[in-house]
Amino acid sequence: MRKAALIFNPKSGRQASGQMLPQVLALLHDSGFDVEPWPTEGPGDAARLGRRVVEHGGIEVAFAMGGDGTMRETAAGILGSEVALGVLPAGTANVLSLALGVPPDARRAAQLLKGAAVSEIDVGRIESEPFLMMASGGIDAAVMAHQQAALKKRFGRAAMATAACIEWWRYPYPQIALRIDGHNEERASFFAVCNIPFYGGRQRLAPAADCRDGLLDLVLFHGRGRTATLGFARDLMLGRHMRRPDVQTQRVRAVEVLGPAAVGVQVDGDVLPLRPPLCIDLHPHRLRLLTPSG
Repeated sequence: MRKAALIFNPKSGRQASGQMLPQVLALLHDSGFDVEPWPTEGPGDAARLGRRVVEHGGIEVAFAMGGDGTMRETAAGILGSEVALGVLPAGTANVLSLALGVPPDARRAAQLLKGAAVSEIDVGRIESEPFLMMASGGIDAAVMAHQQAALKKRFGRAAMATAACIEWWRYPYPQIALRIDGHNEERASFFAVCNIPFYGGRQRLAPAADCRDGLLDLVLFHGRGRTATLGFARDLMLGRHMRRPDVQTQRVRAVEVLGPAAVGVQVDGDVLPLRPPLCIDLHPHRLRLLTPSG
């Protein structure tokens, strides 16, 4: 049996992870893992528990069961160690699992882990904070900052859509100044530095992004105001935003967000207390990842 810890958010998703815990533990046992459950109690706790897993010693895998935020925090705790991350999706969007080819249900994912091998993926970094999916700034960060967690849990994507409509109407659409790879300067009303293609679900915001290629993909939207932003959102949903003249994309190693100071950022679906100037680049450590066998 492979020794493992299960870090989980008991309140994540519309069906709380705690309700699925007995089934998931049984399925992991059948897949060859001796698992001890470690519940989180609040924001940042999964990272703390990840560090405890590393300090404990002898644990091969840290399973993370919850949403994308739980995955990011757990990865932050174990990054740079020999402990591998096991992804058990149980959140609202589960974007990371989509990019990694993991089923969007923790129970189904647990069934596919017998004989699972370990691979490595790139990890992004914004200042000292690691990310697995993306760091972005603009209207999306404003939406997430004003979204009520209780409504998100109860209504899922409908709550996110409601928050997006409210911010679309009142957001001021400031121009964000960026420096790319230390020299080129750009201005945009929205930016995303991506490690995976997907954004907010199945939308391929950065279609060429690959979390194993040693680079990040930058997407810039230069349009301003409600009409242009609505058009961008529509084209993103239809998979044709890359044809827009106000959209720019390129492979990058580092992006500096220079200002304005009031612009917020979201990191893997969580709004962090970070303000420009900010540096976004690849983390020096890659993440060990448990890869499903089927």
